[in-house]
Amino acid sequence: MSANWECRMNKRDSEIMEELQGKIRELTEEDSRLHKKLEEKESKINELQEENNKQKEEIHELKEEIQKLRQTIFGLKTSKKRRRSSNANQKPKKRGPPFGHKGTSRKRPDSVDTTIVLELEECPYCGGELKELEDVRVRYEEEIIPVPLYAIKYIIKQGYCKHCDKVVYPEVPETIGNRHFGVRFLLYIAYLRYVMNLPEGKIAALMNDTYNAHVSVGTVVDYLKKAAELFGDEYKRIKCEMRESHICNYDDTGQRVDGRNRWLWAFVSKEAVLYLTSKNRGKKVVIKILGEDYDGVSGQDFYPSFDGAPGRKQKCWSHLIVPARENVERKHPPPESLEFYEGLLQIFEDAKEVVEKLETEEERSRVYAEFVDILEKFVTQEGKWNHHAVKKLAKRALKYRHELFTFILVPGVDPTNNVAERALRPGVRQRKIWGCFRTTKGAENRDIMMSAIGTMKIQEKDFFTHGNEYILSKLS
Repeated sequence: MSANWECRMNKRDSEIMEELQGKIRELTEEDSRLHKKLEEKESKINELQEENNKQKEEIHELKEEIQKLRQTIFGLKTSKKRRRSSNANQKPKKRGPPFGHKGTSRKRPDSVDTTIVLELEECPYCGGELKELEDVRVRYEEEIIPVPLYAIKYIIKQGYCKHCDKVVYPEVPETIGNRHFGVRFLLYIAYLRYVMNLPEGKIAALMNDTYNAHVSVGTVVDYLKKAAELFGDEYKRIKCEMRESHICNYDDTGQRVDGRNRWLWAFVSKEAVLYLTSKNRGKKVVIKILGEDYDGVSGQDFYPSFDGAPGRKQKCWSHLIVPARENVERKHPPPESLEFYEGLLQIFEDAKEVVEKLETEEERSRVYAEFVDILEKFVTQEGKWNHHAVKKLAKRALKYRHELFTFILVPGVDPTNNVAERALRPGVRQRKIWGCFRTTKGAENRDIMMSAIGTMKIQEKDFFTHGNEYILSKLS
């Protein structure tokens, strides 16, 4: 009995073991199948990732290609760095004028000082006799003639007045005190310094090499100081005229004076230009020049301190459009940069075009309100301008939208501040050539002379002619 029971139990255990082993085999096969399936999935994921990365690269390349094509279509200028790299593989441009350009030559002189007839007596090749032809060749040449210093000797005759008991004599005309050189010498020195931007040592060298004048750097400095002294009243007059101007553009740039940071300002009106070297950069300088009650229109950039300056304001469109274009010209431009630039430029061009057709104040006010609204809607489009560089310009345009279209309301106002920036360029060139000013007085002298010279240029007056008349009137 017990043997049979034991036999049945062993058989039962064997069946269970076989069943377990069968399940283990099934699980092993299932595990192997799942591992194989997982490997296939991982391989597929890797393939998809590689394909995705490849597509991203292709999309990026296509975007860059589209950007280049749109820049070509819309005529956007590229920066110098990108121009060098992009043109490396391009065929060099053919030299010479563009196709269809009409050639020009220098105009013949109106008058001839010397005529020289050139004639051959015999053939230069064989020495034979020549038969004179009716046709002649004519050629003109213009030459510089060395001009020496023009020396004037004054013989001053004296007389005795028995009524006054004094010896009297006539004053020497066209002289600057007891100085050796005259008015035109002073004007030429000032021209070389403040128009040609030559250092004082170079001026002395030029005068000595060209005219054999035997002048020193000290002489040059002395005459520059005297020039500023003579034109001091003209500087004050220009300052008063600037305060009375209806439209004034101003800007500033850095300047070192006696080793300290200073600011060179340029104020430009329709009839004058005023330069000022100041310790400050902000509305205090504007108030000093234009006055607290200035009621004209001032062209300016977006420097925050200018917001509190007196008068109505015209913010500079170039300080919006140029940064927007620079965003487009980046190596990796923001996706929305071109659309923002084109939209902003189109609004500006439309405003400039329509302002020429406006006649009445009612029309100007209506169009002004329309363009303010157009700009506001453009820069506040929901979710449109996400990149920080584009968003910064959009915020700037929104903040100053009312002051960007003052040129529509007031005839004659320039929508940019380029005129003031151009007026500062001579100062920037001087800074690069001369370095800093050693004294505050030297900077003030520069301000006086450049204001006088710049104002004459705006008024289309010759510096040497008008300057000579002005100095003689001061000396008389």
